[in-house]
Amino acid sequence: MLLEGDPAESGGRLDLSTGEVWPAFTDELAPGPPAEEADDSERWRYVPAPWSRAGYRDMELFIEEVGDAALADRLRIAIGGRGAFRRFKDVLAGDERSWSRYHRFRDERQRGRARARLAEEGYCPPITFFVEPSSGSYPSGPGPGGTG
Repeated sequence: MLLEGDPAESGGRLDLSTGEVWPAFTDELAPGPPAEEADDSERWRYVPAPWSRAGYRDMELFIEEVGDAALADRLRIAIGGRGAFRRFKDVLAGDERSWSRYHRFRDERQRGRARARLAEEGYCPPITFFVEPSSGSYPSGPGPGGTG
């Protein structure tokens, strides 16, 4: 989200040691990195938010994947002219399943753009994995320490 939106209200800082991000508006309104820490170029990178049509393009691509022709038509009409994002979301709000699908679709595209942008700048984020807590037993078959 730091990379997209209104450049006057977006952007922020990326903690190169943890991958944490701090939106620019937190500098004045909420706790963030202390000022003396935020100036450490070895740890923090400023991330500007150039104006982009990427969010609009996400809506167009999502519409192409909508299986319901009537919903797709309403969404195409919604994205015409000023207020396109609000109208698009208003139409989607009436369909819980499509609303969820759109947010997953948009979020994944935003993450891809963020990764590409950071890679262009030479930043390779640390890879972290989340492991679901298990019940303490492995399913039958091959597994860690098992023979199958």
